[in-house]
Amino acid sequence: MGDKETSRVLPLVGRQDCVEILAGVVHRVRQGRFAVVEVSGEPGIGKSRVLAEAVRLARDAGLVVHVGRATQFEREVPLATFRDSFRQVRIGGSDVDRFGVYSAVRRHLECVAGGAALVLDDLQWADQASVELVEFLIRHPPEAPVLVVVAFRGSRPPVRVVDAITRAGEGATRLHLDPLTAADVRELLPSVGADRRDLLMRACRGNPLYLQALIRLTDARLADLVRESDGDEPVSVDEFTRRILRTIIVDVAALDEQVQRVAYAAAVVGDHAAIGLVAHVADLPESTVVKALDQLCWAGLGDMDGAWFCYPHPLIRAAAHELAGPAWRSQAHARAARYLREHDGPLHLVAHHVARSAQYGDDLAASTLVQAGRSVVCQAPGTAVRWLGTALRVLSTTGPMREQRPMVMLQYARALGLSGDLSRSWEVLQELLCDGSPVRAEAAAFGMVIARFLGDLDTASALVHAELPRAQQDPAAEGKLRVQLAALAALGEQAAEAMDHARRAVDLLGGRRPALASAARSLEAWGAVYAGHIARARTAARDAARLLNTVSDVTLRPHVELLGPLAWAEMRLGDLTAATEHLERAHAVVEQARHSSALPYLMVVHAALETRLGRVDSALRLAEQAGLLADQMGSLEMRAMADAVRIRPLLWTSGPAAALAAADVLASGARPRSRTWWRIGQLNLAIAHTVAADVRPGLTFLTDPDVAWPADPTTEVIRQVAIAKALARTDAVAEAWRAAATAEAVAAAACLDYERGLSWYAKAFVAARAGSLDQATTLATQAATVFAATKAPVEEAQAHHLAGVTHARRGDHGRAEESFTRATTGHLACGAHWLASTVDLDRQRYARATGETPAGVLTRREREIADLVVTGLSNQEIATRLFLSRRTVESHLSHIFPKLNVRTRSALVHRLGKPA
Repeated sequence: MGDKETSRVLPLVGRQDCVEILAGVVHRVRQGRFAVVEVSGEPGIGKSRVLAEAVRLARDAGLVVHVGRATQFEREVPLATFRDSFRQVRIGGSDVDRFGVYSAVRRHLECVAGGAALVLDDLQWADQASVELVEFLIRHPPEAPVLVVVAFRGSRPPVRVVDAITRAGEGATRLHLDPLTAADVRELLPSVGADRRDLLMRACRGNPLYLQALIRLTDARLADLVRESDGDEPVSVDEFTRRILRTIIVDVAALDEQVQRVAYAAAVVGDHAAIGLVAHVADLPESTVVKALDQLCWAGLGDMDGAWFCYPHPLIRAAAHELAGPAWRSQAHARAARYLREHDGPLHLVAHHVARSAQYGDDLAASTLVQAGRSVVCQAPGTAVRWLGTALRVLSTTGPMREQRPMVMLQYARALGLSGDLSRSWEVLQELLCDGSPVRAEAAAFGMVIARFLGDLDTASALVHAELPRAQQDPAAEGKLRVQLAALAALGEQAAEAMDHARRAVDLLGGRRPALASAARSLEAWGAVYAGHIARARTAARDAARLLNTVSDVTLRPHVELLGPLAWAEMRLGDLTAATEHLERAHAVVEQARHSSALPYLMVVHAALETRLGRVDSALRLAEQAGLLADQMGSLEMRAMADAVRIRPLLWTSGPAAALAAADVLASGARPRSRTWWRIGQLNLAIAHTVAADVRPGLTFLTDPDVAWPADPTTEVIRQVAIAKALARTDAVAEAWRAAATAEAVAAAACLDYERGLSWYAKAFVAARAGSLDQATTLATQAATVFAATKAPVEEAQAHHLAGVTHARRGDHGRAEESFTRATTGHLACGAHWLASTVDLDRQRYARATGETPAGVLTRREREIADLVVTGLSNQEIATRLFLSRRTVESHLSHIFPKLNVRTRSALVHRLGKPA
């Protein structure tokens, strides 16, 4: 029972069930699991007291506890909820972007020996960046024993956090705190008469904090409050809170005038207010302030934590803040800002107070807000928008900073863009794009980024062409714009134009701008791949890589986004090592540059590369993170790109139903307006259809005569392979064989080994459907060998699966079992759980055909899981023991049960018997 204030006086009653539940959660965390607990309820109901119990239980269990709390009056301070808890992770400042912070906190929690607990209070007041970090930790839980406990008002839930908790499944626990009962109040106040207890109960409505506040009132004042609350109209929680707040205000107003002023100053300063700062804000001698603070503590309205004053509950601080007039508060914030400046206080706190006190013409305030806004533009762009917007409002038209207005506007537009308000960002940029603007070129460059985020390639192209005449007197400037034109042409699937602009850029740049020249050659390689000029693409990619090696990371920063096309081209050309190295360098540059706008795109490319390398879980994680960042930036285009590359790894791990559902989400939302990324999404969708129950939708798209396909041999081989498989499944064997042969011819002409392996796999698939088992076995084995050499483990496992089927159909059950085992092992090593399940189904089918005992066809992992079930472990406990996810364990059990012809865990135990 009780909140911060109440817990110091009243014992804990009425919350024993919550404490028992928390003890159980802590015990599960100590066993190696991740858990999240949500504590909700009305103001003062006892959330903080319950959190204090969670902290005690976690510490008693040996967990390292981090405690944070959001406050109502510092909602714009980025990551304020976490600042005191994770100082070693460099939460503050401008050293890292938001995603860097999120990952750093997650890694820190994973590295804590013995497990960690993160306990966060009053999350309804948390700043945007703090809410996003909590959501990130719940959606991407640390791979370690970690407990996250969050508390918030039920009437003001942080929606994204609540949604993440909802999706956390059995790892989530929800505690909603109800009011105290009359029996609870009787236990708390045994010496108080029954009539007065009844008055208190009716006045506080079972709220422990309000009980603590009202217990000092006389019976007459309590009766007045009860009559006020017992009217005909129901009183909302917020209105009731306001009435209690007025009662607390009366207590504050009854204080000595100087004590009141100190209370107001402490409310303005915030939690953990230093005595010297409070004295300066109150404009009183420090000795007077010390006496006043003691008086507040004696009155139960405050507490000292060392040399810092704290209000025991947000409502009491809110009461003092409300009683101080708004004009006085403004002056108090100005004094706080001056004090912090003189004492080298943190920039974000100075800006917090400056933003509440700055007046027109205060160039010092404007300068502070600009500096602070720029420092958090990547961490908390919403806060940067507010601070830079305030700076623009107070900047004078005649002062020394007037010439900086265009640059501040540009920074404001950038913050708006990164915060997701792309339309307002574009409006600000429009003003800067007028003739004569000193930042026109920079505004045009960022305008191209915003237009690309919006998927408006025509507007981006128009901006470039508008700048081109101005830049043609400067070869370097024109070369930079030609690189932009090449990028836009590549996104539009205009391969010839991309190559032409890229080649022109290289000629203009010469040897003066190697980073830009490298970007140009990368785009030339991209365009050459899509045009089918593989030799030219290889030459351009090698030149781009050579130029990259001559430039530093600092020089590369402005052009880091264009490392994506190079890695993509290298992946298509089969140079996976180079693609990996260049993406790793791109990510390192992004972190150094504190620049996040390029990160979602680079993650999308990286997800595609991880898919190609058979790292399915990593691919899904990167695609999901790219989508999350795209959402934070408000870019529907990049969200669609992330969804497009997610389809294929989702197919491999969860099956066609999940992949098609994800594709439906993509189709119902904003499809990529970039032709290139639209094509990728559609091709992945068609591939999912080829293994679904109904192959016709995919086949229709792949063979539609009205759809123009690029000359890109990598795309054409994948398309023909998909056509061959779909046709074979409809028993159109002759047509399927022609499609597979076409794929082989295209791959051979382009000298692409991975694609040649795909074509041989397609021919093996068709041959197997036609009953040519010897030919199918040979082709499948050849394909597996090629896939192994080209680092394609998922496709290698698929080839072994097909070889296993053909061996089994030929009656060679020894080789069939060997191939099935290699297929299953390969798929599970990649995280391709659905593909592994299809192998098990075929293995079971052919084992039954030969009369082999079903138990004998359990895979090694399935046997391991089945044995642990027999020992009595739960799915989560098995997952923890084997370092798997709970979903993976459940997937294996869904295959184990039919293999053993059982339906329940108890039947499985009976089937296998107790372990020795």
